[in-house]
Amino acid sequence: MNVFRALVFAAATSTAAICASAAGGVLEKVAKIQVDPTVVEHPENVDDSTAANLARYDLRAAVRDAHLEEGQPADIRAHIVLEGFSSESRARRAIDAGSGRSVCTVDARLVFEDASGKELANIKIHVRGSVVPVQGDAAAPQGRESSSDLERRLLREIEALK
Repeated sequence: MNVFRALVFAAATSTAAICASAAGGVLEKVAKIQVDPTVVEHPENVDDSTAANLARYDLRAAVRDAHLEEGQPADIRAHIVLEGFSSESRARRAIDAGSGRSVCTVDARLVFEDASGKELANIKIHVRGSVVPVQGDAAAPQGRESSSDLERRLLREIEALK
């Protein structure tokens, strides 16, 4: 019986090690990332012409917040594939007037590729919240402009790949 337990434990341990190495570590030894422009897959699902630029801005900020250098050339490239973007309705904006908060819904994928274009990670992102940094946000570190909900989500995903 003890031999059987040992074999089961050894098989489970090696399987867990293989799965763990495949899931994370894409950015483990990376110091520099090139952030490419946002790709809009379905323009009809994006109701704001500045959405792609806002998403790229948040990705660049998240890369900096993850203590990675952003620039060219780099061994790793990152970009966002924007699948959908909708901002709040005019009625909702009127209700929240003066709050400085804008609520949007973002459906996207965060994609990491190596220098040759081979996809290393493709992470589904769904955020309902701010895309533009909110001034006076309590979650902002001292001496830094506050971050948006999208930026914080991107930062979590980048940190998970380290």
